[in-house]
Amino acid sequence: MRISVGTVDQLPVGRCVAVGDGSVVVARVGEVVVAFQNRCLHQDSRLEGGLIENGRLTCPLHFWRYEVETGRHIGGRGNLDMYPVEVVDGEVYVEAPDPAPPMGMREMMLRHAKEWERGD
Repeated sequence: MRISVGTVDQLPVGRCVAVGDGSVVVARVGEVVVAFQNRCLHQDSRLEGGLIENGRLTCPLHFWRYEVETGRHIGGRGNLDMYPVEVVDGEVYVEAPDPAPPMGMREMMLRHAKEWERGD
């Protein structure tokens, strides 16, 4: 799904903002714009509102840090899901996956039980 974000100039510098349905955050570092899934690797908290300093994004809830250019967790626990960004005549577009269809209660409980058994 292609999400129109607005112009580069409209994006704040140094802070993540949620776009589209809120499942994606964008961050502007100078004139470069990056996009991530709006989900921290630590406890699935949201990244929107996270601050960016010295090329590092800090999660606003528990302060986990990531490299903005790569999405790599500083400390080695994996990478944020990054999405392609295209800037056309100053307008920013993010190519994000289509939203998953809603799960029923039974499916959610089975998924949770499987994750619990594995220790995820």
